[in-house]
Amino acid sequence: MTDETQVFAPYRCVAAFADGSRLLFDGLTREQARSTMDAAMEQHGDIGWWNWVTDENYRNGEYYKLIPPPPHFPFPILDLSDCQAEEERQKALQDPFEEDGEPASE
Repeated sequence: MTDETQVFAPYRCVAAFADGSRLLFDGLTREQARSTMDAAMEQHGDIGWWNWVTDENYRNGEYYKLIPPPPHFPFPILDLSDCQAEEERQKALQDPFEEDGEPASE
C-alpha cells in the first residue's frame, strides 16, 4: 500500500546555485520561502538564477487554490467595438436573453 497524499506549501520558489544544484524552496509566506532560499547559499554557493514556480500547482509562486477566482459580474459585459453602424450597436445593446435566462431566439 502506498500513500499518495501530497501536501503543497502556499508559496514556492526555485533557484540554481553555483555548485550546479537546482532546488525548490517552500514557505508559509513569500518571505519565508525566499529567506530559506537565501540561507541555502551557505551550502551551495551563490544563486545564479531564481524565480517563483509556475507549473500545474503554482502560478507565480502561489499555490493555485489560494488564488481567488476572477470577479463575477451580475450583468453581461457587452463589447461594441466590432459594431460599424449605429443600427448594429442598437441591436447589440438589446437584451440577448429571455426572462427565464435562456438565449433569445431570433
